[in-house]
Amino acid sequence: ILAAGIALLSAPARAQDNPPQTPAPQTTAPQAAPAQDNAAPGVTPPESTARFSFNRVDDGFVRLDKVTGQVAMCSARAVGWACQAMPEEREALEKEILKLSDENVALKKELAARASPPAAKPEAGGSDQHLKLPTDEDLNRAMAFIEKVWRRLVEMIANMQKEMMRKV
Repeated sequence: ILAAGIALLSAPARAQDNPPQTPAPQTTAPQAAPAQDNAAPGVTPPESTARFSFNRVDDGFVRLDKVTGQVAMCSARAVGWACQAMPEEREALEKEILKLSDENVALKKELAARASPPAAKPEAGGSDQHLKLPTDEDLNRAMAFIEKVWRRLVEMIANMQKEMMRKV
């Protein structure tokens, strides 16, 4: 349906500004305006103030209401011309957007309710705002630990070498 509407707007040479009138019995569709058919290439016809725009299709004409944007299929019937409104997908899309927006708001509220309460902010000048660096005593203990681990590792390697030499 959207494609039909776009086709209406993109084919000005085939558009007609007046709605179809009851045709003579030998005519099945309104004729396009001759001024538009004979227009020079690159020359745009003057803007029309007509409410409806028509585009020829296999079964009749597609009518675009330039004010409301509604699209209708017009075809010849036994009693004359009849236009039947085409279903609008735009309304369905707008309803879906509204539904998803409401769902999004509900999910955000639920997420906010599940979130843990924020931790109390420390006061200005509090001890939480300063980085506590290790003291010399802390560094000495860490170095002693690393040194002890290194010595054990070297000792294990030396013991393994001795055992390998005995087995050979």
